[in-house]
Amino acid sequence: MKPRRSPFFNPIVAFVGLQILWILVLLGWIGWFMGRHRQLRELAERYSPELATSRVDWFILVEGILLLVAILAAAYVIFIYWRRQIALNRNQRNFIAQVTHELKSPIASLQLHIETLRRHKVDPDHLSRFLDAMQSDIKRLDNLTSNLLTVNRLEHKGLKLALKPGDLSTLTDNYFRDLMYALPRAGRMHLDIEPNLRARFDAEALETVFRNLLENALLYSDDSPDIRVRLWRAGRHIRFCLQDNGRGLAEGELRKVFKMFYRVQKTGHTVRGSGLGLFIVRAIIRMHKGKVWLESDGPGKGTRAQIQLPAWGGPVSGDEG
Repeated sequence: MKPRRSPFFNPIVAFVGLQILWILVLLGWIGWFMGRHRQLRELAERYSPELATSRVDWFILVEGILLLVAILAAAYVIFIYWRRQIALNRNQRNFIAQVTHELKSPIASLQLHIETLRRHKVDPDHLSRFLDAMQSDIKRLDNLTSNLLTVNRLEHKGLKLALKPGDLSTLTDNYFRDLMYALPRAGRMHLDIEPNLRARFDAEALETVFRNLLENALLYSDDSPDIRVRLWRAGRHIRFCLQDNGRGLAEGELRKVFKMFYRVQKTGHTVRGSGLGLFIVRAIIRMHKGKVWLESDGPGKGTRAQIQLPAWGGPVSGDEG
Protein backbone atom coordinates (compact mmCIF):
# COMPACT_ATOMS: atom_id res chain seq x y z
CA MET A 1 0.00 0.00 0.00
CA LYS A 2 1.47 3.32 -1.05
CA PRO A 3 1.74 6.13 1.52
CA ARG A 4 -0.68 8.98 0.85
CA ARG A 5 0.85 12.36 0.16
CA SER A 6 -0.65 15.31 1.99
CA PRO A 7 -2.76 17.45 -0.38
CA PHE A 8 -1.50 20.55 1.45
CA PHE A 9 2.18 19.94 0.75
CA ASN A 10 3.97 19.70 -2.54
CA PRO A 11 7.79 19.96 -2.67
CA ILE A 12 7.80 21.96 -5.91
CA VAL A 13 5.24 24.44 -4.58
CA ALA A 14 7.21 24.69 -1.33
CA PHE A 15 10.44 25.44 -3.17
CA VAL A 16 8.81 28.03 -5.44
CA GLY A 17 7.23 29.61 -2.38
CA LEU A 18 10.65 29.74 -0.74
CA GLN A 19 12.08 31.47 -3.81
CA ILE A 20 9.30 34.07 -3.78
CA LEU A 21 9.73 34.63 -0.05
CA TRP A 22 13.48 35.06 -0.51
CA ILE A 23 12.98 37.63 -3.27
CA LEU A 24 10.49 39.56 -1.12
CA VAL A 25 12.89 39.50 1.84
CA LEU A 26 15.75 40.67 -0.39
CA LEU A 27 13.69 43.50 -1.88
CA GLY A 28 12.44 44.46 1.57
CA TRP A 29 15.99 44.48 2.91
CA ILE A 30 17.26 46.64 0.06
CA GLY A 31 14.28 49.01 0.35
CA TRP A 32 14.69 49.33 4.11
CA PHE A 33 18.43 49.88 3.78
CA MET A 34 18.09 52.51 1.06
CA GLY A 35 15.48 54.37 3.11
CA ARG A 36 17.62 54.35 6.24
CA HIS A 37 20.68 55.25 4.20
CA ARG A 38 18.90 58.28 2.74
CA GLN A 39 17.83 59.47 6.18
CA LEU A 40 21.28 59.01 7.67
CA ARG A 41 22.88 60.75 4.72
CA GLU A 42 20.59 63.77 5.11
CA LEU A 43 21.43 63.95 8.81
CA ALA A 44 25.15 63.59 8.10
CA GLU A 45 25.10 66.33 5.47
CA ARG A 46 23.29 68.60 7.92
CA TYR A 47 25.35 68.02 11.06
CA SER A 48 28.58 66.22 10.04
CA PRO A 49 29.38 66.42 6.31
CA GLU A 50 32.55 64.30 6.67
CA LEU A 51 30.40 61.24 7.54
CA ALA A 52 28.34 61.54 4.39
CA THR A 53 31.10 60.06 2.26
CA SER A 54 31.51 56.90 4.42
CA ARG A 55 31.31 53.60 2.53
CA VAL A 56 30.82 51.38 5.55
CA ASP A 57 27.06 51.35 5.09
CA TRP A 58 27.40 50.01 1.53
CA PHE A 59 29.51 47.14 2.85
CA ILE A 60 26.66 46.35 5.23
CA LEU A 61 24.26 46.19 2.27
CA VAL A 62 26.56 43.88 0.31
CA GLU A 63 27.11 41.65 3.35
CA GLY A 64 23.37 41.39 3.91
CA ILE A 65 22.74 40.45 0.27
CA LEU A 66 25.54 37.85 0.37
CA LEU A 67 24.07 36.36 3.54
CA LEU A 68 20.66 36.03 1.90
CA VAL A 69 22.24 34.47 -1.20
CA ALA A 70 24.08 31.96 1.02
CA ILE A 71 20.81 31.07 2.75
CA LEU A 72 19.13 30.54 -0.63
CA ALA A 73 22.02 28.38 -1.87
CA ALA A 74 21.84 26.26 1.29
CA ALA A 75 18.09 25.86 0.88
CA TYR A 76 18.58 24.83 -2.76
CA VAL A 77 21.20 22.20 -1.82
CA ILE A 78 18.92 20.82 0.90
CA PHE A 79 16.02 20.70 -1.57
CA ILE A 80 18.05 18.81 -4.20
CA TYR A 81 19.35 16.36 -1.60
CA TRP A 82 15.84 15.84 -0.26
CA ARG A 83 14.45 15.19 -3.73
CA ARG A 84 17.16 12.62 -4.38
CA GLN A 85 16.39 10.88 -1.11
CA ILE A 86 12.70 10.80 -1.99
CA ALA A 87 13.52 9.24 -5.38
CA LEU A 88 15.86 6.72 -3.74
CA ASN A 89 13.24 5.75 -1.17
CA ARG A 90 10.64 5.34 -3.91
CA ASN A 91 13.01 3.14 -5.93
CA GLN A 92 13.79 1.07 -2.85
CA ARG A 93 10.08 0.52 -2.17
CA ASN A 94 9.55 -0.55 -5.77
CA PHE A 95 12.62 -2.77 -5.53
CA ILE A 96 11.36 -4.51 -2.40
CA ALA A 97 7.99 -5.12 -4.02
CA GLN A 98 9.62 -6.46 -7.18
CA VAL A 99 12.08 -8.70 -5.32
CA THR A 100 9.21 -10.07 -3.25
CA HIS A 101 7.42 -10.92 -6.49
CA GLU A 102 10.59 -12.42 -7.99
CA LEU A 103 10.98 -14.61 -4.90
CA LYS A 104 7.35 -15.66 -4.62
CA SER A 105 6.93 -16.65 -8.28
CA PRO A 106 9.51 -19.49 -8.37
CA ILE A 107 8.54 -20.58 -4.85
CA ALA A 108 4.89 -20.85 -5.90
CA SER A 109 5.94 -22.74 -9.03
CA LEU A 110 8.06 -25.16 -6.99
CA GLN A 111 5.22 -25.70 -4.55
CA LEU A 112 2.80 -26.43 -7.40
CA HIS A 113 5.13 -28.96 -9.03
CA ILE A 114 5.85 -30.70 -5.72
CA GLU A 115 2.14 -30.95 -4.88
CA THR A 116 1.46 -32.37 -8.34
CA LEU A 117 4.18 -35.00 -7.94
CA ARG A 118 2.88 -35.96 -4.50
CA ARG A 119 -0.76 -36.32 -5.50
CA HIS A 120 -0.55 -37.73 -9.00
CA LYS A 121 1.34 -40.41 -10.81
CA VAL A 122 3.31 -38.62 -13.50
CA ASP A 123 4.59 -40.30 -16.65
CA PRO A 124 8.36 -40.07 -17.38
CA ASP A 125 7.96 -37.39 -20.05
CA HIS A 126 6.02 -35.05 -17.78
CA LEU A 127 8.33 -35.88 -14.88
CA SER A 128 11.33 -34.75 -16.93
CA ARG A 129 9.58 -31.47 -17.77
CA PHE A 130 8.62 -30.93 -14.14
CA LEU A 131 12.19 -31.50 -13.00
CA ASP A 132 13.50 -29.09 -15.65
CA ALA A 133 11.01 -26.43 -14.53
CA MET A 134 11.90 -26.96 -10.87
CA GLN A 135 15.60 -26.74 -11.65
CA SER A 136 14.95 -23.50 -13.56
CA ASP A 137 13.06 -22.06 -10.58
CA ILE A 138 15.85 -23.01 -8.19
CA LYS A 139 18.41 -21.42 -10.51
CA ARG A 140 16.29 -18.26 -10.67
CA LEU A 141 16.22 -18.08 -6.87
CA ASP A 142 19.95 -18.71 -6.68
CA ASN A 143 20.70 -15.95 -9.20
CA LEU A 144 18.52 -13.45 -7.35
CA THR A 145 20.06 -14.18 -3.96
CA SER A 146 23.55 -14.01 -5.50
CA ASN A 147 22.77 -10.56 -6.92
CA LEU A 148 21.42 -9.36 -3.57
CA LEU A 149 24.56 -10.52 -1.78
CA THR A 150 26.82 -8.99 -4.44
CA VAL A 151 25.07 -5.61 -4.24
CA ASN A 152 25.37 -5.65 -0.46
CA ARG A 153 29.10 -6.28 -0.74
CA LEU A 154 29.47 -3.56 -3.37
CA GLU A 155 27.59 -1.03 -1.24
CA HIS A 156 29.79 -1.76 1.78
CA LYS A 157 32.97 -1.99 -0.31
CA GLY A 158 33.37 -5.60 0.75
CA LEU A 159 33.74 -7.05 -2.74
CA LYS A 160 37.39 -7.81 -3.39
CA LEU A 161 38.45 -9.29 -6.72
CA ALA A 162 41.44 -11.55 -7.26
CA LEU A 163 42.64 -10.43 -10.69
CA LYS A 164 44.96 -13.01 -12.24
CA PRO A 165 46.29 -13.44 -15.80
CA GLY A 166 44.31 -16.10 -17.61
CA ASP A 167 42.80 -17.29 -20.86
CA LEU A 168 39.64 -15.22 -21.29
CA SER A 169 38.75 -17.10 -24.48
CA THR A 170 38.54 -20.42 -22.64
CA LEU A 171 36.49 -18.96 -19.79
CA THR A 172 34.01 -17.32 -22.16
CA ASP A 173 33.69 -20.33 -24.46
CA ASN A 174 33.21 -22.80 -21.60
CA TYR A 175 30.65 -20.65 -19.81
CA PHE A 176 28.37 -20.01 -22.77
CA ARG A 177 28.82 -23.44 -24.36
CA ASP A 178 27.57 -25.05 -21.15
CA LEU A 179 24.44 -22.89 -21.33
CA MET A 180 23.64 -23.38 -25.00
CA TYR A 181 21.39 -26.33 -24.23
CA ALA A 182 19.67 -24.58 -21.32
CA LEU A 183 17.98 -22.06 -23.63
CA PRO A 184 14.26 -22.26 -24.40
CA ARG A 185 13.45 -24.95 -26.94
CA ALA A 186 13.23 -22.45 -29.82
CA GLY A 187 16.25 -20.46 -28.66
CA ARG A 188 19.61 -20.31 -30.41
CA MET A 189 23.09 -19.24 -29.39
CA HIS A 190 25.99 -18.50 -31.73
CA LEU A 191 29.55 -18.29 -30.42
CA ASP A 192 32.38 -16.45 -32.17
CA ILE A 193 35.31 -16.66 -29.75
CA GLU A 194 38.80 -15.71 -30.87
CA PRO A 195 41.19 -18.19 -29.19
CA ASN A 196 44.09 -17.53 -26.82
CA LEU A 197 43.04 -14.07 -25.64
CA ARG A 198 44.64 -13.33 -22.29
CA ALA A 199 43.64 -10.77 -19.67
CA ARG A 200 43.80 -10.18 -15.93
CA PHE A 201 40.43 -11.11 -14.47
CA ASP A 202 38.53 -12.68 -11.62
CA ALA A 203 36.86 -15.73 -13.15
CA GLU A 204 33.96 -15.89 -10.68
CA ALA A 205 33.22 -12.17 -11.07
CA LEU A 206 33.24 -12.35 -14.88
CA GLU A 207 30.90 -15.34 -14.77
CA THR A 208 28.57 -13.14 -12.70
CA VAL A 209 28.79 -10.52 -15.46
CA PHE A 210 28.04 -13.12 -18.17
CA ARG A 211 25.15 -14.54 -16.14
CA ASN A 212 23.47 -11.16 -15.68
CA LEU A 213 23.91 -10.16 -19.32
CA LEU A 214 22.51 -13.47 -20.56
CA GLU A 215 19.68 -13.35 -18.04
CA ASN A 216 18.70 -9.88 -19.25
CA ALA A 217 18.86 -10.98 -22.88
CA LEU A 218 16.53 -13.91 -22.18
CA LEU A 219 14.26 -11.93 -19.86
CA TYR A 220 13.47 -9.31 -22.50
CA SER A 221 13.29 -11.65 -25.51
CA ASP A 222 10.35 -13.63 -26.82
CA ASP A 223 10.05 -17.43 -26.80
CA SER A 224 12.68 -17.81 -29.53
CA PRO A 225 15.72 -15.81 -28.37
CA ASP A 226 18.63 -15.52 -30.77
CA ILE A 227 21.80 -14.85 -28.75
CA ARG A 228 25.13 -14.03 -30.40
CA VAL A 229 28.31 -13.96 -28.31
CA ARG A 230 31.53 -12.59 -29.74
CA LEU A 231 35.01 -12.14 -28.21
CA TRP A 232 37.89 -10.60 -30.14
CA ARG A 233 41.16 -8.70 -29.84
CA ALA A 234 41.07 -4.98 -30.65
CA GLY A 235 44.48 -3.38 -30.32
CA ARG A 236 45.37 -3.04 -26.64
CA HIS A 237 41.98 -4.33 -25.57
CA ILE A 238 39.78 -7.38 -25.64
CA ARG A 239 36.21 -6.76 -26.74
CA PHE A 240 33.14 -8.77 -25.78
CA CYS A 241 29.67 -8.42 -27.27
CA LEU A 242 26.43 -10.19 -26.38
CA GLN A 243 23.69 -9.42 -28.89
CA ASP A 244 20.04 -10.41 -28.59
CA ASN A 245 16.88 -10.04 -30.66
CA GLY A 246 14.76 -8.78 -27.78
CA ARG A 247 12.73 -5.64 -27.12
CA GLY A 248 15.60 -3.21 -27.59
CA LEU A 249 16.02 0.14 -25.89
CA ALA A 250 15.36 3.77 -26.68
CA GLU A 251 18.45 5.97 -26.78
CA GLY A 252 17.51 7.69 -23.54
CA GLU A 253 17.47 4.37 -21.68
CA LEU A 254 20.95 3.14 -22.66
CA ARG A 255 22.69 4.78 -19.69
CA LYS A 256 19.87 4.79 -17.18
CA VAL A 257 19.68 0.98 -17.07
CA PHE A 258 23.02 0.84 -15.21
CA LYS A 259 21.55 2.67 -12.20
CA MET A 260 20.69 0.62 -9.14
CA PHE A 261 16.99 -0.40 -9.00
CA TYR A 262 16.32 1.01 -12.48
CA ARG A 263 14.01 -1.05 -14.66
CA VAL A 264 12.75 -0.16 -18.12
CA GLN A 265 9.07 0.77 -18.20
CA LYS A 266 7.39 -0.52 -21.35
CA THR A 267 3.78 0.13 -22.25
CA GLY A 268 2.01 -3.17 -22.70
CA HIS A 269 4.83 -5.20 -21.12
CA THR A 270 5.18 -6.50 -17.58
CA VAL A 271 8.15 -4.92 -15.82
CA ARG A 272 10.47 -7.77 -14.84
CA GLY A 273 13.81 -8.17 -13.12
CA SER A 274 15.18 -6.70 -9.91
CA GLY A 275 17.02 -3.69 -11.35
CA LEU A 276 20.35 -4.95 -9.99
CA GLY A 277 21.91 -6.95 -12.82
CA LEU A 278 23.43 -4.19 -14.95
CA PHE A 279 24.44 -2.20 -11.87
CA ILE A 280 26.49 -5.23 -10.78
CA VAL A 281 27.89 -5.67 -14.30
CA ARG A 282 29.16 -2.09 -14.45
CA ALA A 283 30.69 -2.26 -10.96
CA ILE A 284 32.58 -5.48 -11.70
CA ILE A 285 33.83 -4.32 -15.10
CA ARG A 286 35.08 -1.06 -13.59
CA MET A 287 36.99 -3.09 -11.00
CA HIS A 288 38.66 -4.81 -13.97
CA LYS A 289 39.69 -1.37 -15.34
CA GLY A 290 37.28 -1.89 -18.22
CA LYS A 291 34.23 -0.29 -19.79
CA VAL A 292 30.71 -1.52 -20.42
CA TRP A 293 27.92 0.04 -22.45
CA LEU A 294 24.76 -0.88 -24.32
CA GLU A 295 23.83 -0.27 -27.93
CA SER A 296 20.44 -0.61 -29.59
CA ASP A 297 18.91 0.44 -32.88
CA GLY A 298 15.69 1.22 -31.06
CA PRO A 299 12.69 -0.49 -29.43
CA GLY A 300 11.97 -3.89 -30.94
CA LYS A 301 15.41 -4.17 -32.58
CA GLY A 302 17.44 -5.97 -29.93
CA THR A 303 20.34 -4.88 -27.75
CA ARG A 304 24.12 -5.27 -27.86
CA ALA A 305 25.97 -5.39 -24.54
CA GLN A 306 29.57 -4.30 -25.17
CA ILE A 307 32.52 -4.82 -22.81
CA GLN A 308 36.11 -3.65 -23.24
CA LEU A 309 38.90 -5.02 -21.03
CA PRO A 310 42.66 -4.39 -21.08
CA ALA A 311 44.51 -7.19 -22.86
CA TRP A 312 47.34 -8.92 -21.03
CA GLY A 313 50.69 -9.13 -22.79
CA GLY A 314 51.02 -5.76 -24.52
CA PRO A 315 49.52 -4.33 -27.73
CA VAL A 316 49.26 -6.20 -30.97
CA SER A 317 48.29 -5.03 -34.43
CA GLY A 318 44.58 -4.74 -35.01
CA ASP A 319 41.68 -2.35 -35.27
CA GLU A 320 40.27 -0.65 -32.19
CA GLY A 321 36.72 -1.20 -33.32
